[in-house]
Amino acid sequence: MPFFLTNAVLLAALAGLGIPIAIHLLLKRRQVRMPFSTVRFFSPQEPQAKSRRKLRNLLLLLLRLLIFALIVFAFARPFLPSANSGPGARQPRQVVLVLDRSLSLSARDSSGLRWDAARRRARELLSTLTATDKAALVSCAGRTEVLLGFAPPALVAARLDELQPTHSTSDLGEGLREANRLLATAEPGFQSSIAIVSDLQRSAADSVSAAPVPPGLDVQVLQVGDLIAPNLAVTDLQLEAGETNRPFATLANLGDEDAPAAEVELLVDDKSLLTRSIALRAGASTNIEIALPNLPEGWHHAEFRLNSRDALAADNRRHLAFIVPPPLRVLVAEGRRGVRSFQEQSFFLTAALDPNLGTPAAGTGRFRVENTDLAQLAARLVIPGSLPTASTNPTQRLPFDALFLPAQRSLPAGAAEAIGRFVRAGGGVALFLGTEATPAGFNSAFADLLPAQILQTEAAESGNPWRLAEAIRTSAVFDAFRTANSGNLAVPEFLARFSLQPAPGAAVLARFDDGVPAVLTRSLGAGRTLLVNTSSDTAWSDWPKHKTFVPWIHGIARHLAARTDDRLLVSGSTATIGSEATLDNLGPVDTHLTLILPDGRETNTLVGPRGEWHFEPELPGVHRLRDAAGATVHELAAHVPAVESDLSGIRAADFSQLLVRKASPAEPSLAGTLFGSDQNRREYWRLLLMGAIALLFVETFVANRSNT
Repeated sequence: MPFFLTNAVLLAALAGLGIPIAIHLLLKRRQVRMPFSTVRFFSPQEPQAKSRRKLRNLLLLLLRLLIFALIVFAFARPFLPSANSGPGARQPRQVVLVLDRSLSLSARDSSGLRWDAARRRARELLSTLTATDKAALVSCAGRTEVLLGFAPPALVAARLDELQPTHSTSDLGEGLREANRLLATAEPGFQSSIAIVSDLQRSAADSVSAAPVPPGLDVQVLQVGDLIAPNLAVTDLQLEAGETNRPFATLANLGDEDAPAAEVELLVDDKSLLTRSIALRAGASTNIEIALPNLPEGWHHAEFRLNSRDALAADNRRHLAFIVPPPLRVLVAEGRRGVRSFQEQSFFLTAALDPNLGTPAAGTGRFRVENTDLAQLAARLVIPGSLPTASTNPTQRLPFDALFLPAQRSLPAGAAEAIGRFVRAGGGVALFLGTEATPAGFNSAFADLLPAQILQTEAAESGNPWRLAEAIRTSAVFDAFRTANSGNLAVPEFLARFSLQPAPGAAVLARFDDGVPAVLTRSLGAGRTLLVNTSSDTAWSDWPKHKTFVPWIHGIARHLAARTDDRLLVSGSTATIGSEATLDNLGPVDTHLTLILPDGRETNTLVGPRGEWHFEPELPGVHRLRDAAGATVHELAAHVPAVESDLSGIRAADFSQLLVRKASPAEPSLAGTLFGSDQNRREYWRLLLMGAIALLFVETFVANRSNT
């Protein structure tokens, strides 16, 4: 194929090749004959040295002529036309197809399913390309990635048939950046362009201005779907009751039209518990209160669903996994028998822990309470198994978490020893003082269990009762009164008490206004004891008649059981599809667990040695982690991104206005650097200049050798 020259007139400069020849002839060494009387003092010259010198001089002349010629030809800019250049020839094209695969593409509006329209527009674009053209495919979803590099358009069209929209968001700005990277490394000689197929959702276009494109690059925007589509969405589900709210679900109307009445439904463990009809105005949202029934301990899953057809079905459901902790098992001992229930020492304790005791609703709260008389106390505290303490056998479970023991004059044989074993094995006991307690008997019966030695009874002056003046509100016992307006502990009045001598290692949790300890605790073995310097009934104080008594008793039970969380329901982890969920509270579990996906598929997963787990959900619903024995370790609920529920988009013309052009052209590829960036021809002037420079270095080396 013949070469063509851009500046052929510059070839006239080749006449300058005579200059190096003239210099060579002028500087040619001539031999001069000089008469001498004798030549014996001159060293003879060998004919070979003379020949080598002539060859080096000729080589220098050729190098200089070649350098001059290369420079002249470089300025003339020789090139070879491409195979497709010339009159009437079609220039090959290379197109990067940026395809939006976010959740909003699965919506259905006036034109039908948006995803079908997106694939149709993409195929129409590919159909305009020929077999000599190339196309690449970039997917914009939770993770922007190149699905297919430059390939024949037929391969890209076949790949489109395999794709579906995801449940995550998209970032068209990141898609543009990937397209620019592909074009920067593309083969020269093609007409390049970018085509964006999207519904142009506002959230997807936020970062477009941060992804500049080269100047002059053609960017096509192929929009699908309506600019505004009516849509209802379940945007939140909270089942943990707080101080100011009950469990609720949130329903929102994200369209521009009032929505007719729609039916909502709550399912817990796949059983319908609530149905209601809700109508929402355009742009409005509402919270729907939920009343949960009593559920057994263990993991449960809830689903709040919208049973109506709207533009986007994927956001009509919201899932939540939660666990109902096992109730605290409390044993309450009673020494008075044959009296009315309200005359028993344990009456106020039992009423505070479980007001439904003795009814069918007993045990449905956070405490499971049982009463016993002193004669059966030792038998009720027997630890299962042959080992005396649970600390030597962690798998062993105590019959109760806590024991409440009002003041007693004496205990049956073996009861004090059973209480001691119970505490050392991990249980907790609350000891109340009162009229029936005697210092000698109490100190002797419980020995090293007591947080303090009981000294003598004290009575308050008439009309001047003691009150609580100091309480450690960071402890579980008084945690309920940590916040403002949660109860005034200085209101109850105390008429009698004991003087105490705290034991080493004991902690004083509350004091009376004169500094005498009111509540003390002490750890012993794996368990703990708590001493209350007042009666459990109204004999020594009126505290049982005040509203702060119930949360205080609940705090004591949680302290004795080492339970820091008093929630009846604890939500599992939640994650948004398209982002990574990190759990670091799984505890010491097997590193190999089985993950059950919402669609029933199972996959093996790894958990770190400290219980850390990283996971990126792809499907909405509840994901379950199970160990080798099939027991549930944790449950995680994944939901679709909230921004995808807003189906409003921007116009293609407005999107094009967001595009930013680079101030300088894109960096060329290596092939473009050597042969030029013109898409119609391959230029060679750069190669000629590089050759001239290389020969110049060779000429310098040869010239230095010649001079030497």
